[in-house]
Formats: sequence, C-alpha cells, structure tokens
Amino acid sequence: MKKVIYFFAIGFVFLFIATPVFSQEAAAKKDYKFTIKTNPLSALGGPFWVVVIPVTGEYKVLFEAALSKKSSFQIGLGYLGPSILINLDELTSSGGSISGINTSGFRIQGMYKYFLSRDLSAPEGFYIGPHVSYAKATLKSKDNASDNLKGDKLNINAVIGYQLITSGGFTLDIYTGLGFVSKNWTVSGTNFDLADFKNKSSVAIPFGLSFGYAF
Repeated sequence: MKKVIYFFAIGFVFLFIATPVFSQEAAAKKDYKFTIKTNPLSALGGPFWVVVIPVTGEYKVLFEAALSKKSSFQIGLGYLGPSILINLDELTSSGGSISGINTSGFRIQGMYKYFLSRDLSAPEGFYIGPHVSYAKATLKSKDNASDNLKGDKLNINAVIGYQLITSGGFTLDIYTGLGFVSKNWTVSGTNFDLADFKNKSSVAIPFGLSFGYAF
C-alpha cells in the first residue's frame, strides 16, 4: 500500500509542476531538441493484463530526439516486474496454490512523430505517426523454476497526440489512436493454467501518457 501511495504522490507532484504549461509563455522558450520522459504510474499495471487484473508493472524511460523542424524519433526501454497493485505471492491456479512468483521481462518501443503545428517546431505541438512496441515477460514459480508462464505482446499503432513543453523545459506528452495487438502465452509445468491466459490478436486503442524534461 505504501508503494501505491508513493507512486501516486510522484504523479501528482509532476502534474502540479506542469500547471505553468497553461500560462503560454512561448516567448521565453528555448530551442529544445531532446526530451527524456517516464510515467511512474505505469508501475501499477501493464503491458500484460488478464481481463482487468495487471500481471506486470512497467518501469520505463523514453528518449526523444528532433530530426527536423517537423519530425522526431522516440525510443523507449522498460523493465517489467510485478504490478505494485498485486501480491503475486498469493497467486493461485487450478493446479494448486503457488507459494510465490518471480516476474521479469522487458519492453522496447519506438515512435516516429510528424508535427502538424505551424507555429511550433519539433518536439512540441500536435503530431501524428506510427508507434510500435514489443514486450516479453516470464512468470516463474519460486518452488520450481521449470513451472513457468511466458508471454509476448506486439503492438502496431497509428497515433495522434500532443506534446507540451513549458518555458522551463517541463514536458507532458499524451497520445491515442488505433492499432493492432497480438498477445501469445506459453506454459511449462503444471501450476499454471493456460486457459486463464488467452492468446489473441485484435484491434486496439492505445493510450500513452508521460512527463519529463526537454533540453
């Protein structure tokens, strides 16, 4: 519970700092070329879920570089561990109780942004572009490492978003769009029931939120 409060506190602090965004102090802005961002709230859940239950949390960092006045490229790296909302030590399966789960994995993502705003230059303003991410996670029984569950997830999206940069360099990036998601699970051993972790490919509506600093 303390971890949940901690991560929510970080999120609210960043949002409070972002308040000056709406003062429109454009004249004092520098010519920013790079951004570095994260979202500590992603530790609550994602990218792997079972219905509405988060199987993993994500601890990520995003780096973006302007390629021209109207374009930029962003790359993100994330470590996947247990969600801070779920105690995996209490996870049970149809084959019996599992005394504990080790969760690990990674996520890599890339996004090309083309900026539409006439009076702003990359990496600030409205943008569109493709977004691709790939994630892989492994859940292992602490009793027997041969009992494990492995998942991989591919997202391919077309997104539209907006990135705000204040005169002090604080950055807030938000996007949504439409895309495709493919998720696959494989199981080894007897403690995990694959019926609870369904493989699927479907249309997806992505949502991204991150904040950090431009320089």
